Parts: sequence; C-alpha cells; structure tokens
Amino acid sequence: MKKFLVFLFIVLTGNVQAQIFSSEEVESLKKEAKQITIIKDKWGVPHVYAKTDEQAVFGMSYVQCEEFFDKVEASLINRLGRQAEVEGESAIYKDLWSRIYTDSIRAKALYNESPEWLQKLCDGFANGVNYYMITHPEKKPKLITRVEPWMCLMNNIPSVGGSNVDDEDFKALYSKKIPKSTSYTPMGESDESREPSGSNGWAIAPSRTKSKNAMLLINPHSGFYGRIEIHVVSKEGLNSYGAPFLGQFSLFQGFNEYLGWMHPVSLSDARDLYAETVERKNGKYYYSYNGALHPVDSTEVTVPYKKDNEILTQKFTVYRTHHGPIVSVLDNKWIALKTFDANIDLLAMHWEKMKAKNFDEFKAAMNRRAMTGSNVVYADRDGNIAYWHGNFVPRKDASLDWKRPVDGSTDATEWKGIYSLDDIPHYKNPANGWLQNCNSSVLYATGSYDTLMSKKPLFMLPDGQTPRAMNAVRVLDKIQNATMDDVIAAAHDTYLPNAARLIPDLIEAYNNSTTVTSDLSGPVQVLKAWDFRTDTSSVATTLAVMWIEKIIDLNVASLPKPHTREEVYSTTNGAAVSTQTLSEQQLLDSFKAVVSELHQDHGTWKVSWGSVNRYQRNPNGEASSDEKPSWALSATPGYLGSLNAYVSKKTPETKKRYGVTGNTFVALIEFGKELKAKTILTGGASSDSNSPHFTDQVDGYINHDYKDITFYKKDVKRGAEKSYHPGE
Repeated sequence: MKKFLVFLFIVLTGNVQAQIFSSEEVESLKKEAKQITIIKDKWGVPHVYAKTDEQAVFGMSYVQCEEFFDKVEASLINRLGRQAEVEGESAIYKDLWSRIYTDSIRAKALYNESPEWLQKLCDGFANGVNYYMITHPEKKPKLITRVEPWMCLMNNIPSVGGSNVDDEDFKALYSKKIPKSTSYTPMGESDESREPSGSNGWAIAPSRTKSKNAMLLINPHSGFYGRIEIHVVSKEGLNSYGAPFLGQFSLFQGFNEYLGWMHPVSLSDARDLYAETVERKNGKYYYSYNGALHPVDSTEVTVPYKKDNEILTQKFTVYRTHHGPIVSVLDNKWIALKTFDANIDLLAMHWEKMKAKNFDEFKAAMNRRAMTGSNVVYADRDGNIAYWHGNFVPRKDASLDWKRPVDGSTDATEWKGIYSLDDIPHYKNPANGWLQNCNSSVLYATGSYDTLMSKKPLFMLPDGQTPRAMNAVRVLDKIQNATMDDVIAAAHDTYLPNAARLIPDLIEAYNNSTTVTSDLSGPVQVLKAWDFRTDTSSVATTLAVMWIEKIIDLNVASLPKPHTREEVYSTTNGAAVSTQTLSEQQLLDSFKAVVSELHQDHGTWKVSWGSVNRYQRNPNGEASSDEKPSWALSATPGYLGSLNAYVSKKTPETKKRYGVTGNTFVALIEFGKELKAKTILTGGASSDSNSPHFTDQVDGYINHDYKDITFYKKDVKRGAEKSYHPGE
C-alpha cells in the first residue's frame, strides 16, 4: 500500500497534463528559439528581439525563468488553485478561493474565445516556460512540468484582502465553523497593521521641465523580487520597456518610445459585498430577492492537498447567488462577493497599451475598462499628461456605504452599468503642469482641493489623502525648469509630514504629564530638536517610526467593529492615523514601550535609523539574518509620508529590521524626440548570488543614483555584455 501511495504522489505531482514533450515539439520550440535574440546589457537587463509578438513573449517568459523559475511556477500554481499540493493542508483554503473563481475547463473555453492574436501571445508564454524546462532539466519543478497556453487566462482571481474579505472568515465558512458574527479584519497582531504596499505615480508637463518634454515617474512600492526589468521588441510594432509581474507577459508598469503608464493601487470601488437573507426549506437553501425566494446555487469543489507522501482530497460545497460566491457570514447573513470577470479584455488591454503610439490609442486600450483596483498615470511624447482614477467603475447608488455589505435582497443595490472613462474622475493636461497619485484621493491630484471632483459619487473617493501624496504635492509645487535628476531628487525627499503632524502631540503629552519618568527625558529632547527629516544617522527617526507604528496599532484597535480592509487601509497608509482619539497617557505609554524595546534589543535608546533599518538581498526567499551582509537605508515606511517608501520588519531571529516592501522597479522617463530614461531595480537584475548583477544596483538603490538605460538597438548592441538565443 505504501508503495502505491508513493507512486500516486509522483503521478499527481507530475501533473497528468504534463506529458513528455515529443521530439517534434522539442524540435519546433528549438527552431522558434533561434528566431529570438536576447541581449543582456552591462547591468544584466535583458533586451528581447524577435520577428513576431508571439516570439517576443516566448523570450520574455524564458528570461523570467532564467532568474526566477520557482516564482514563475509558483504564480502558475497559485492561479491553478494547486498550492496545497505543494505546501500541504495550510494552503487548502487559498486553493478553494482560487477555484471558486476559475478552473481549467473555463480557462480553456476562454482561450478558444480569444482573438487569434491573443491566443498567439498565450502560446508564446507557454512555449518560453516549456523550452526553459526542456533545456534546463536540472531545474526540477515542484508541480508544473508543462505549461498550457490557456493558463494565461486564469488571470482575474480577486485578492482576498482587496475584496474586503478576511481569509479567516472565508475559512470559517467553508470549514463549517460558521461564526454568528465576524469582523472582516480582526487586527490582533501588530505587524498586520503595517502598510502592505503602495505606489507613487507622477506625470510632469513640458511647462515644468527644462527640456520642455513631458516626464513620467513610475515608482511602485511592493514586495521585493516579484518582477523583472526587461525590454521587448518585435517587428510587429512592439518596443516596450518595463516590469512584468513574474508569470505574466504584459508590462504592468512601463513605457515605449511614444508614451508611458503607471498604475498605482486604487480603492475606487469595483468589488462589492452583498448581505443575502438565506433560509433553508426541504433541505435546500434559498435567498430572498425582490420579495421572492430564489435557490442558492451549489457546486462541489474538490481540493487536492499533500500530506506526507500522499495526495489526499477535501471536498467543499460552494454556494453562490446571482451576485457571486458566498465568502463569509456576518450577523447571520451570507455575504456574497460581486466582482468583474474580464479575463480576455484584461489581457488584451495591457498588451494594447504597450503598442499604443499616442494618447488616442492608449485611451482606446484603457476604454476596454477591464482593470479593477488600479489608477492610471500617463505621459507621452506629444507633451500630454493624463490621469484616470480607476478604470472599471460600476454605476450604483451613491447614498450607500459600499465599503460594507449592502442589502442583497433588492435590485436597488445592483450595479447599473459602467461609467465611461470621461465620467470617472480624470484629468488631461491640467493647468498646474503636473499630476500625482500616491494611492490617494483624486481630490488633490493636481495639488489644491478640487471642488468639481468632490461632487463625484463617494464610492469613487474612498482612498484618503495619504501622507505620501501630501509630500508629493509639496515637492511638485516647487518643480520648475526641472531636469531628470531634479525629479529623482524630489522623489526621494527626506521630509516626513506625518512625523511633523504627530510628534508634537507626543511632546505636548510629555510636557503636560506629572508622572513621566526621567528615562523619557533624553528621547523627548531628541525629538524636540528634530527637523522631521530622515537620515541613517538619525536617532529621532528610529524613535518616530517605532512610536507611530504603535499609534497605528491603537488606531486600528479603536475602529468600530466589524471593520473592512478599506477602513483599515486608510489608517495603515497614514491617511487617517490620528492621536486625537487617544489619551495623553496612551501616547506616553507607547513611547515608553519603544524606549524599552530599544534598550532590550540594543542596550540603549540611542539607536540610529541606519543601524537598524537595513536592506539585505534575499531574492530567493532566504531568511533575513543579522549575520549576513546588509546596507543602511534612510527611507521609512510610507505611512510617515516617505516618498521613498520602505517597510522593514524584525523577525524573531533578528534585532535589526530588514526591508520587505518598498521601491522595486523605479523609472523616470523623458519623452522627447529621442527617449531618455533612468531606472533602478531592487538590488540588481540577477537572482544568482555569484553574478556581478546580484548587487550592482544596491548602491544606486540606496543613494538614488539611477542608471541610464539603453533603449535603441544600436546602443544596446554597443553596450552588450552577452547575446544569445533561448536554450543556449
């Protein structure tokens, strides 16, 4: 029996779709690879040249595998809902979430429905990954031994966190431990209330630049090592540079010779929760809608999972109403999640924008309105700058609070169509000469409060004015006759507006107290003398970061229950964090705790920020360690207002803090007759610690010294470090 189970485990993890590649397939892929040239420049950045778009995607996916095969495979496993076959029982509910939104049968149907040109791109992606596996047999996949083109269409699974759903509530529902009442985000652990990510997007008009060309700043803040920097070119009109997410073939952030795009995260509402009134009759579930009972749809979903040397399965009955799948229970109401299913249009939109040559073509791509959860910041060679707050935005009753579940029993809460791009908050060529979005409200996108935008429905304006946006407005207002270096310097301005806003309240609490101990005197004096600018030598920065972290925890804990992730995020990103609801004693007790922790870890409270705030290059998932080389950074988390946002955390094994999110691929582009761009990628282009490109961008990352990219082929070839075909 044991031998049979081991055999079964091998068969299942080998994937029944993963037939051995035939000699004909291998020969065909080899022939295709010869049509693709990869040139790596002196920074190790790959430039992929091909005859067709399909071949360019082949080269792009192959290059992703060269550096991050494990992460490319992990992306596919996640989309397929098969993490539990690798990670075990802990991932069962992650897979269940994926499987309630997509499956292989549906993905194959979507592939067949896609236009031929899009099918070819999916073919190219699969071919690139497959050819990498064929030519690198020493690289053993965990699960996927053959990639199929239809897997690219499993691209629209909403995130749990981005849907105002708590994963524990989802698990409680489908583990049949349905709570009578639940909070969407029980914030028990302090590190849960850290700003998870964020982005800065700036567009600067010719009237503000020395060259009289438009500029675009692409500055996503996200988890490190989830994307690569790449340039893809084909003879079918493709010539784009940017950063794809690993396991995908579109450049989510990027630019071509004519224009560029940046997509900061948005809370503009396009995923909604519906509270369904459900009753059981004759062994079946029904929900109330417009005064009538309708049957709740039920589907059996089977999730395989690994346990020791076996592959076992767990079956679930998944429930749905016409609004969407049931994802949690609140106050005896079943909560359904409604979202937008845009698999084909979403893939097509992101590819079409890469090949757009002017504003009208770019807008036509965006007009598919297939993207949820992202804004659009834009600039082009004609001198245009533009911004859209959201993309797919449904029409609905503006009097309702869409951050929370709405009544699912009436058609009054239904979506009533989609807003056009011209009806959602947007700008084109504003008079002030610049645009910004830092995961923030559109109300200050051009600096001053916009009364016209304020009349838009409230569900379009949930984001709040982040302190990063406040800082962006401050520095952009000063931009005149700017060079590229001026804009890069502005994007790394060291002022921390939330420290300037909150620290005086701590000092006042100290001055008013008659019970504080002398051990706070020195730390308070340091804060009194501080100019609210971060620096690696600054002790005040250390004290401020750690104290404001605790204030955020207290703010989150005081939110009315149940709270949603949108409500929490406006606090954790710094927009809504406040000392006004806290007592002076709470402010002082939190500060005492900071001083105590510093003494415990370092023997003194006089700890400079750079000595504990470290960058350590761990692109392959290695644990951070105080024993391994690391670098000091001045950047702080975005919730203090740091434009150069950098979230670092301690682990149980470390006393120093190591970066987990922050600047990843950053680019500043000037769109003149000849394109110019400067970029920096977290650490370097290679994930191989033995490569010269493993840490060759660390100093530039820390010191904001961006590299000049090579974009035109003559320049790429002149500075080539290596040229080869996939498989060589």
